[in-house]
Amino acid sequence: MKATISKHDWLTAKACKAMSWFQLRDQPSPPTEADHFRMEQGTHVGVLAHALFPDGILVQASGNDSAVALTQELVVDEDVDTFFEAAFQFDQLATKADILKREGDGWHVLEVKSSFANSSSVSEYTRDLAYTTMVIALCGLPVTSSSLVLLNREYRYGDDASGLFEIVDKTSEVKEIVAEFLSIREELVSALFEDKLPDHSLGSPCRSCAYFDEDCIGTGIEYTVLDIPNLHHTKLERLAASNIVDLRHFPDGIPISDAQDRARNCMLSNETYTGEGLREELDGIIWPCYYLDFETVATVLPLYAGLGCHQQILTQYSIHSRSGLDDDLEHQEYLADASKDCQRELTESLIAALGEEGAIFVYSSFEKTRIKGLAKLYPDLAGALNAIIDRLVDLLIIIKDHVYHPKFRGSYSIKKVLPALVPDLSYEGMAIGDGNTAITMFAKMASGEVADTDQVRNDLLAYCKLDTLAMVRLHDALLDCPVLPATS
Repeated sequence: MKATISKHDWLTAKACKAMSWFQLRDQPSPPTEADHFRMEQGTHVGVLAHALFPDGILVQASGNDSAVALTQELVVDEDVDTFFEAAFQFDQLATKADILKREGDGWHVLEVKSSFANSSSVSEYTRDLAYTTMVIALCGLPVTSSSLVLLNREYRYGDDASGLFEIVDKTSEVKEIVAEFLSIREELVSALFEDKLPDHSLGSPCRSCAYFDEDCIGTGIEYTVLDIPNLHHTKLERLAASNIVDLRHFPDGIPISDAQDRARNCMLSNETYTGEGLREELDGIIWPCYYLDFETVATVLPLYAGLGCHQQILTQYSIHSRSGLDDDLEHQEYLADASKDCQRELTESLIAALGEEGAIFVYSSFEKTRIKGLAKLYPDLAGALNAIIDRLVDLLIIIKDHVYHPKFRGSYSIKKVLPALVPDLSYEGMAIGDGNTAITMFAKMASGEVADTDQVRNDLLAYCKLDTLAMVRLHDALLDCPVLPATS
């Protein structure tokens, strides 16, 4: 069990004490390749932010010295104005300040984040900043200002690093949040270090909780109310008030949509639903059929000239096609040269590969959104790209409207749909078997961090090819579905 509470533990506990209680006692899973890459990007951005304060020093403990003890020694030295990674601990609460700057008789706490100043996550980052501010203040340092150091949306590849960041003052908001945190500090810390699991109930945090099914209130229940698709949080609150978790006990008094009711009936009866409109919709598909999947790369710092932070770049496509249901499959693909922005070349290749007629299957709106972006980027190709958009057929929408399998467990993600409808097709064992890893490996190629680029390119092509084969197999599975409405 961990001896201290981190910022992550604290903020998790604010959402659910039980989840944080489990986290403190759990052995974390080793980070994936994508996890490592995200952390490396965050570290790089943090180092670049240090350049905003050229006289600052990095707090680095060595030998038996702890970072906390070293920080205490350094902050009393009035000749040092700014610290990076200053460490603090008050009782069980521990934190590090990305940047700590002396400000008269007080201190300015700055938290560096790899997001834009107008992103939806700023309120979450302000709570991060408030936790760090609280711990530093508890350690006896008067905090006079609290700010977020965020990315500048106008920054472009090659610009001077001084234009990469915006410093956003959050002092007044942080003061309010710190007051809230202090009011619950002793109770929260005590609950997390008790031997007994804290009181807990059903709520929105349960949706993403790694402990819900096996260690917490979902244990031993085949289907819970969380398996109803898109169940609103207010309805979860009503269920929690009645201590209802098992789907079998879902009350008639809580209204749900027809699609939600259909999903519930499928799970309770363990039957697959296929609506009568499915056959008509599939019969209306215009052949030949194409099956399209894109891969992109997006990094915190721009990879290519003219691009900004977090800008998504189309790097790859896979297309399976067939003239008729019983005809042979053909396959075409494109993978960009990672050393440069190849979107123009990719777009021209895509237009040629998709021809001028026939349905183009995709899964979700992602491909449509990217093609719209290409049409804006290359107006001279907009006509051909808009014609492609008109031919798109979204398998996700067809499945949502007409099919439900109990193993979907409330989700229409292809990660749930494919194993349920095409159980013999799997990404298991692939060198690159998910989108996050694909993004990571392409970005590493672009940054010159990959030794065997031929192998990585082959792995990327294999992954994207399987994505479109999966759509072919899903199309076939839908054609084979018997019409069997769920029991109502």
